[in-house]
Amino acid sequence: RIWAGLIQAVERRIGESLNLKPSFSAAIDWDQASEDLQNALETVWDARTERILGEIETDLQNAVRENSTLETRDRIGVLIQMSYGQRSFFDRKTHQRQSVKVARLSYPFYAANLITDRDPDELTDQVVRHLDGAQVSLKKLLGNAAFSRLAGSKLDQLESRTQDQLRSELGQELFDQYAGQGPLSSVSENGRETISNVLGNQALARAQRELFLSVGDREWVDYLTQMEALRTSIGLEAYGQRDPLVQYKSKAFDLFNVLLDSIRAGVVAHMFRLRTTSSSSAAAKKAPAPKQPGTDKDKPDSSAKKSGRRRKRKRKR
Repeated sequence: RIWAGLIQAVERRIGESLNLKPSFSAAIDWDQASEDLQNALETVWDARTERILGEIETDLQNAVRENSTLETRDRIGVLIQMSYGQRSFFDRKTHQRQSVKVARLSYPFYAANLITDRDPDELTDQVVRHLDGAQVSLKKLLGNAAFSRLAGSKLDQLESRTQDQLRSELGQELFDQYAGQGPLSSVSENGRETISNVLGNQALARAQRELFLSVGDREWVDYLTQMEALRTSIGLEAYGQRDPLVQYKSKAFDLFNVLLDSIRAGVVAHMFRLRTTSSSSAAAKKAPAPKQPGTDKDKPDSSAKKSGRRRKRKRKR
């Protein structure tokens, strides 16, 4: 049983079958079993390496065939695509062939080798500068998208919070001048840049707030689940000659500190992968489709009429 459990644990870990069938009739020679397990792992690893290299070679050929000249951005995209692939398997429950996305390559070890001899303060400054530059670019893109969406509106038709920020950035005199010109599309180039910056700041702050709320909500639910489990099991501390109330306060305090650390770590981890969607596309998804005249929805339901006639006939009978 121990040998069978070990084989299953290793197969779950590597995601491959070792083709080792344990025999329960004879005693196990553990030295031979260890050697068989090592050989099976090497065989599986060599087969996986050969398969992954073939898939990566095919992906590279397709990428080069599509783009004759690969720029830095294209190379980064190809590198990211190479780290993941599709694997097909047969589901015994549904009796169907399915595919799942699996990781081909893992870069943390190689990334750790690159930063082994780096100064921590210098590396921290580089990461922070990278994040600041990404946020500046994202703010610019969001601001331009919001300005294009609101190009037909006037300044006095925007939200009150946006108007207050624009007054502080432009000044009351310049704000009144732009407001009297008409829609935003008629504003000068300097005014467009200022308005786009304000709109971009608002959109980026909204995205960061949504990110914080999503991470905090998920971690808060886990925290409440752990607190409920602690509340139901804290009475067992009395068997160990410990006060349940004191232990509950101590463990609850530790869980709350873990909650704060998890929220900080989650926000920082997702900040580098922050993706936003324009409010216009989101509103378009939420807005119901307009009814077209002459469609079936506008016509009276004939089946309802028939059922009403049948009821009337039954009543008459």
